[in-house]
Amino acid sequence: MKIRTARVLAILATAALSSAVLGSSSAAQAIPSSCSYGFYNTNSASYASCSVGTGQFRAKLRCDIPWGIDTVARGHWLNVTVPPSNSIATCPPDARKGYEPGIERQ
Repeated sequence: MKIRTARVLAILATAALSSAVLGSSSAAQAIPSSCSYGFYNTNSASYASCSVGTGQFRAKLRCDIPWGIDTVARGHWLNVTVPPSNSIATCPPDARKGYEPGIERQ
């Protein structure tokens, strides 16, 4: 009888552990869509916004640095909201201009 009880306890422990692992998984997020992006006020800043999905997005902008290596400016990660919020990417002060505005999504 003791062997059977130990076996039942082992099965119950395995089942409890399996349900704890499976129960902790989260639903997949939908990549943001219905997005727009472009220059924001000047050519040294860009915006990005999305209105559909459950993931996050942010603005990005390549920055022309005279006599240096061009960099990429990135805005803050934002969640999709309705109405949409803008993520703003701004080039550093020593940049001549921004180019190739875009968006990153996750």
